Amino acid sequence: MAGNDIYLEIVGVGKAMRVAAVDAVTGEEVVFQVPEKTSRVEIERLAIAKLRWKQDKDAKKKRPGSKPGRGIQV
Repeated sequence: MAGNDIYLEIVGVGKAMRVAAVDAVTGEEVVFQVPEKTSRVEIERLAIAKLRWKQDKDAKKKRPGSKPGRGIQV
């Protein structure tokens, strides 16, 4: 993921901030909340970590082979 742009949307919600982070290349999105006093640097670090976690998790779910589905091919 190094070198990819990440779009951040930060919206205040009470005493917290709702953060939506989108990877510009893959379109993967994560949404999380942080306290309102969290620094921009920390928000960016969290966004990168959460996007990496989601991409790793999704990569493990993918099935080997070219055809989706279940069953035995005869």
